[in-house]
Amino acid sequence: MRIERVNDLDALGSAVATAILGVCRARQAEDAVPCLVLTGGGAGARILAALAEHPERDSVNWRRVRFVWGDERWVPSGHADRNDRLADETLFGAVETDPALVHRMPASDAGLSLDAAAEQYAETIERVERVDVALNGVGEDGHVASLFPGRDDLLRDDPGTPAALPVRESPKPPPERITLSLPELRRAERVWLLVSGEGKGTAVRGLLDPASALPAARLRGALETVLWGDRAALGVLDAESR
Repeated sequence: MRIERVNDLDALGSAVATAILGVCRARQAEDAVPCLVLTGGGAGARILAALAEHPERDSVNWRRVRFVWGDERWVPSGHADRNDRLADETLFGAVETDPALVHRMPASDAGLSLDAAAEQYAETIERVERVDVALNGVGEDGHVASLFPGRDDLLRDDPGTPAALPVRESPKPPPERITLSLPELRRAERVWLLVSGEGKGTAVRGLLDPASALPAARLRGALETVLWGDRAALGVLDAESR
C-alpha cells in the first residue's frame, strides 16, 4: 500500500482530483470509457468539488466516463442524504455527462423493495467490464461504503457474493442502505482509501496491519492500493515513528 500525504482536506481533494483526471485521460487515450466508483462523506464531497473546479477539468470528455456509487442511503430520490446528490450539486453541475453511463443506486421511492433494489444494482454493476478507480472514504471504525465491522452479513467474501448488498440496522443513520460488496470493490484496478481529520488513528493502524479484520483493511486494488490522508488523520503514524 502506498501512502500519499497532504496537508488538509482541501489539499486531499485537489490531489485526488488531479490523479483521477490523469487516469481518465490515459484511459480515453486508449479509446476506453473509464469507470469511477464514487464515495460520500467529507472527502468524497471535496473531491467532486475539486474536480468541478479543476483547471484541467475539460481535458476529460465527461460524456465518456462511467460513474457508479460505493453505497447509497435508502431515502427518496433527490433527498439531501443521498450520495448521488453530492455529484449533482458539484461535478455533474459543471460538466456534461451521459445519463446512460451514470449508474445511480435505486431510491426508496423507485417502487422496489430494498432487497430488489440491491439485486437490480448488482445486475447493473456486474455488466461493467472494468472499474478503474474505486474511491473509499474510511470511517473512524474502519468501515468503507456501508460495510461495517462485525457485520458478517455484509462482509461476505465468498465467490457467490453479489456485487451489491442490502443493508439493515446500519450503525450510522439512516438504517437502510445499499452497498457494493467486498469482492466488487476489490475488482477495481485502483483502490484509493481516503482519511481526513482527527479520530482516524484506529482505522489508519488497521489499514497498515496485515492481520486486521477491519473492512477497509480488506480492500486491495488489482493494480494499486493507495491511502490518501491529511496530516490530522495520519498524525498517528508520525507519533508512532518518533
